[in-house]
Amino acid sequence: MSHLFGCVVADADADARPLLAAMGAVLRCDPRQQLSTFTCGGFGLGVFESPSLEGDGDDLRPAHSADGRYALWMAGEAFASGDAGLPLRDCAASRTPAFRELLLDRWLAVGTRAIERLDGEYQIAIWDAAARRLTLVNDRFGGLPWYHGESAAAIGFAGGVRGVLALPGIDRRPDAEALKEAVTFGGYRLAERTNVAGVRMIPGGSIVSIHGGGLVNRRYWTWKDIQPRAAGTRSDQIDELHGLWRAAMARRSSGPGRFGQTLSGGLDSRAILAEGAPGRDWTAITYGLPGCDDAVYAQRAAQAVGARWLFQELYRQQPTDWLELRGAFIAQTDGLIQLGDLMHLECLDLQRQMFDVHVSGYVGDAVSGPTFASVATPEAAMHKLPWYSTAVGLDYAPALERVTGLADALNGAPPRFLLFEHKMPQATNRWTAAWRPWLRVRKPFLDYAFFDFCQSLPVGARVEGRLHEQWLRRAYPACFAAIPNQRTGLPVLAPRWRVEAARASRRGRALIRRALPAAWRPAPRSRSYHDDDVVWRSPSTARTIVDTILRRDSLCCEILGRARVDEVVRPWLAAAAAPAQVIGALYVYEAYHRDLAQSLKAATPAAPLKSPADRRLKS
Repeated sequence: MSHLFGCVVADADADARPLLAAMGAVLRCDPRQQLSTFTCGGFGLGVFESPSLEGDGDDLRPAHSADGRYALWMAGEAFASGDAGLPLRDCAASRTPAFRELLLDRWLAVGTRAIERLDGEYQIAIWDAAARRLTLVNDRFGGLPWYHGESAAAIGFAGGVRGVLALPGIDRRPDAEALKEAVTFGGYRLAERTNVAGVRMIPGGSIVSIHGGGLVNRRYWTWKDIQPRAAGTRSDQIDELHGLWRAAMARRSSGPGRFGQTLSGGLDSRAILAEGAPGRDWTAITYGLPGCDDAVYAQRAAQAVGARWLFQELYRQQPTDWLELRGAFIAQTDGLIQLGDLMHLECLDLQRQMFDVHVSGYVGDAVSGPTFASVATPEAAMHKLPWYSTAVGLDYAPALERVTGLADALNGAPPRFLLFEHKMPQATNRWTAAWRPWLRVRKPFLDYAFFDFCQSLPVGARVEGRLHEQWLRRAYPACFAAIPNQRTGLPVLAPRWRVEAARASRRGRALIRRALPAAWRPAPRSRSYHDDDVVWRSPSTARTIVDTILRRDSLCCEILGRARVDEVVRPWLAAAAAPAQVIGALYVYEAYHRDLAQSLKAATPAAPLKSPADRRLKS
């Protein structure tokens, strides 16, 4: 993954290289990743970057102030600088020493104004050698996950929880509340929680100061900064929206490398395909069940724009092989992705073969469409997380109390932003981060100008006005006029009566199938691209899942109560109503903590870091 990691040691005279080596060892996913490290009396910093697309390797050196007091590092990419006074030719320029030098000069001149409008997915670290102060800054959406932890020996930060845990004294005890939240809210934890007590996530839009043995975090950007605007005419809205979208896509599809995406049967990834693929070599990969709606509609869309289309079947291996494949990513993703969402990593090898830059469309409908638009209360936000009522989860009242607290922390911003703050980083950032050791990932729907425009519009424009669908149908008729949306089975802007008629037809076909003899029943339409509720319960897979969750020393049972866990797991085995997300969250939490100590030990280097990439900074 492209990210920064490092530590500030309590003893200013200590050699930080052994600690940095331990952190780098557990964070490295592939020997081809580029790594540079820098140390200076009790301070160490490392920069990981994905394999170079240009073939010569990126220059990962920091920028230095003229007097040598300050040094600045940056990981990730920036795409536009707004009014920050940081001209960018393209995103490749943001990875150069020249840009880092300009950014440092601007930071020293105007402070946080240098990055408030710096659109991108990045991490920045600024070291003040005279004051021994480290400042960490990330983009407003936290596109590159970042975590921190403190002990008496050192304060550490990294793009993975395991990197922080490599430091001595960090509290590795399981976070019981993290498990309770995960089984309550669809596998997600709230606020800054991870699975361990001593490590927390750094939210997007943060400035973290590490100085004098302490850590202070403040936000340089908040959701209240998005101000409402007048509605305007529908035609003007679509024109402005489309102009901003084309600019966002142009910024994220520039530079060298093979471009591609994962393509579903929905609208978001198809919007990327429609703008990005025509006239260039473009690969679209769809994964799912053979013949499912996503595969059928995605193939038609790829053909409409002349893109290369590949299909990868989920669960295509022998019964437990797919489970082992997903399980291999549990340590790498710090146990923060429940078993169902780990499906997004099954096609990683195919992505690595076919492209270098992944243009991702997830969260698109939430940004410009109606998905979160009408969420106006904590109660509505809680159900969108989603909230599950099970024996092991939080009851309605305490769950709502937690969500209400998060809504209050928005300081007056609309409650829908609670979902962007707490669900979006987990629903997209964490598993796209698992691609980043090998691929560059870019998310045009999170372009600052595009996002701000969409979220500043009146809610009615995006809900009753169907702005998202109106725009896509007008701008890209070849991809949207006739090809259905997976959600409805009909093209966008289909009248409501047709949607209801299609639902009634599906119910009628289901009744007819049940009434016919088994030999005469037609194959059902496969609406979903996955079948977790059924496939997970195959005998060998179910045995592995249940044996892990209910093992003798089970943390899940210790925290939640064995009787309650059993009350959820046993009916699930019998195809009852327990959500697969709850089972997946239990399994991953248990497997993560079961293997945590061994996975950290296995990656610990035998000797301090000695590499041509290691550089000593001036004191």
